Amino acid sequence: MTSRTIQGLSERGTALAISGGIRDRFGSVLGDPFHAESNPKGFVNIGTSESYTMLPEVTKFANERVRFEERDFSYGDGPWGSERLRCAMAKHMNKHFQPVQPVDPSDILFSNGVTSLCEQLGFSIAEAGDGIMFTRPIYQAFRSDFGTRAKITPVWVSFRGDDQFTTSSIKHWEAAYDQASKDGITIRAVMLCNPHNPLGRCYPKSLIIALMEFCQKRKLHLLSDEIYASSVYDVPSSDVPAVPFISVLSFDTTPYIDTQYLHVLYGMSKDFASGGLRLGCIYTRNEHLFRAMGAMSQFHWLCNPAEKLAAVMLESEEWMEHFQALSRKRLAERNSLTRRLLDDLSIGYSAKSNAGFFIWADLRRYLPSIARDGRKICGWEAEEELMEMLRENGVFMTPGNHLSADEPGFFRIIFSQEESVLKEGMRRVGETIARIEKE
Repeated sequence: MTSRTIQGLSERGTALAISGGIRDRFGSVLGDPFHAESNPKGFVNIGTSESYTMLPEVTKFANERVRFEERDFSYGDGPWGSERLRCAMAKHMNKHFQPVQPVDPSDILFSNGVTSLCEQLGFSIAEAGDGIMFTRPIYQAFRSDFGTRAKITPVWVSFRGDDQFTTSSIKHWEAAYDQASKDGITIRAVMLCNPHNPLGRCYPKSLIIALMEFCQKRKLHLLSDEIYASSVYDVPSSDVPAVPFISVLSFDTTPYIDTQYLHVLYGMSKDFASGGLRLGCIYTRNEHLFRAMGAMSQFHWLCNPAEKLAAVMLESEEWMEHFQALSRKRLAERNSLTRRLLDDLSIGYSAKSNAGFFIWADLRRYLPSIARDGRKICGWEAEEELMEMLRENGVFMTPGNHLSADEPGFFRIIFSQEESVLKEGMRRVGETIARIEKE
């Protein structure tokens, strides 16, 4: 106990209480959503990555197709996923991921979300203080997924203006690894976020192979988060050629990495517009890792009714084909709309995005130089100020600092909203930056 420990709490409890976590950062945004008719002054949330446009289809399916039985309200098959759910997911992955070796249901372990799986992975493959490598920028929750309780150290790979989706970027991975080693950090894994969040791009096969070889040389685990695998689309308004999604399961990886060090993360939150079900899975052929993660499953027990709904969705192949085709169509439309809205506001963005629900927007020219209290500001403080100005105007986007970006001024915009919500959000963004330009 230290003098700074809150009375009645441990040191780790004190640290969590001080940090506040997700509730402090997003409670007001999530609890006061904009609605054109019922809540026009609410928050326009274009910062939380959900497939909002597909929620009506999931709701209709659940109400019409799913009937619950007594067993669905029992403990069921246990906390790691029912046999029915694992078989349904394996069949889905065998169809859509095109694996060279069929996915066996016995190699799939479920948890209550990929967030929980990341924590289980952290405990299983690393000691507290060991490192895991992430690109800059990257999905904001990875840091806490691996760090809050498992205490894994993030090792950041900066690309210094180079395209991180080319094989020449490997030199930056090597530099980050070498520096971490000099700093006394033992790296245990590489996180491959493919399709990438927040850049909305897919990794080419050549770079995936290069990263496998990088891991193999150093005996690192390669964790391939493929949760947006089916949320890849063609953007009619873009003349920039896009890289298609390629799963690490879709080609023979044995020449490049030991199968014991290759693992795939997937789940229901994104491709299936079902974040509220809290269902994620890992596919691994590492029996010891499987057993280690399974030993923690009691703390991440699935909701049986959610399992039932997910299994029925996955088994309804004709409905699923229609659902995912419609999802890709709507994502392409919203992506194109967002590009037009950004063009109208003279806001730059990454033109190569063709996956996920996001566009990486460049608001560097709109970073304020004077804070609302009159102080001169720059850099990350200016980005934080812009985020707060946007929030005051009722719109939330995720700032680059939360996504571990290399430099301030970039924001992730979630475009998978209803058109009216998206337009209102961008209108509020336009109001905010217009006010900055006048000052």
